[in-house]
Amino acid sequence: MGVINQPFVSQDLNTLRWKGQCYWGLSYMGTNIYSHQPPISKRNGSEPRSQLTEDASSEAESSHHFSAVISTSEKETIKAALSRVCGDRIFRAAGAGYKSLCVVQGLVDIYIFSEDTTFKWDSCAAHAILRAMGGGMVDFKECLDRNPETGLDLPQLVYHVENKGTSGVDRWANKGGLIAYRSSKQLETFLSLLIQNLAPADTCP
Repeated sequence: MGVINQPFVSQDLNTLRWKGQCYWGLSYMGTNIYSHQPPISKRNGSEPRSQLTEDASSEAESSHHFSAVISTSEKETIKAALSRVCGDRIFRAAGAGYKSLCVVQGLVDIYIFSEDTTFKWDSCAAHAILRAMGGGMVDFKECLDRNPETGLDLPQLVYHVENKGTSGVDRWANKGGLIAYRSSKQLETFLSLLIQNLAPADTCP
């Protein structure tokens, strides 16, 4: 079970007081319930799409079907590959919790971070909510090493096992980076495209 509080959502212009909003989700033993209702695609009611996707007037003609939020410190190689997968639908933001919430809210399809500087407490609440919604959070590096043809499950982040050979807070770091998503089918397609674009470019004429 996870709960996220977003304290500053809207401000009353008369009193100048802020109003917040809580998001929660529970995924346990086949039970999946959550507070937030993601936007439903007009083209296919069974597959939620991001608000940014819905608002794009040229979506039908565009070859870029994904939107992603990334850290301002993301590696150049990842940003270059993402630009080929997402086009100009890449958004930069600070805060792992905020970027995860962007996926929960349906503002973007994917939150991706290749570094090991987030921790279990940064990802656990959003992970629970996303699991309840049919999505999740996976280890980025394990996804790159995974062979989809083996049929193995996606490498979800875990919270009860510390990182071996580490000490202090590093025991609970997300050492392989992470990807947050709302749809496993969408994630599989995204990973396939990302891996293709991370491969060395063919320099032959």
